[in-house]
Amino acid sequence: MKNKSLKLIPILLILSLVLVACGQAQETGTNENPMQYMGVEELKTSIESGSDDYIILDVRKVEDYNTSHIAGAYTSDQDAANKGGDDATGIANLKNTLQEATGSEVGNAEDKYALVCYSGKSYAQKATDLMIEMGISKDQIYTVEGGMTAWEEGGDDYKELLE
Repeated sequence: MKNKSLKLIPILLILSLVLVACGQAQETGTNENPMQYMGVEELKTSIESGSDDYIILDVRKVEDYNTSHIAGAYTSDQDAANKGGDDATGIANLKNTLQEATGSEVGNAEDKYALVCYSGKSYAQKATDLMIEMGISKDQIYTVEGGMTAWEEGGDDYKELLE
């Protein structure tokens, strides 16, 4: 009986360390806000209907925006913030874009934003975090699931809406 108890001690110790490490990983992780997604179909329908339901913010590098972007999208390059941790530049770019799109550096309470990045992940996440930091409600911010990759893979109907 004593022998079994001794074998159990290292196992319990390891489990305890794993649990502590997991807890610390959560505490020291990024302060990412959960993204709310919309499909490419929903954005396409909105554009084609002319409803202006969403202000489209293309948060990819400006060079990629200039190469091709969804019709009516505004560029708001988040590369410096996403890759280099330069949140000040990311916020400045968002403020400039929102000023151009809405007349206000922080947009308007009734606006909804569709964020387009490369794949609907890191650039959109960074833009979401910064927009929330700027005081924009998370309920106003949508990420296009799959980003430009999904849009371009949507077929000719989607490609016709690129500029």
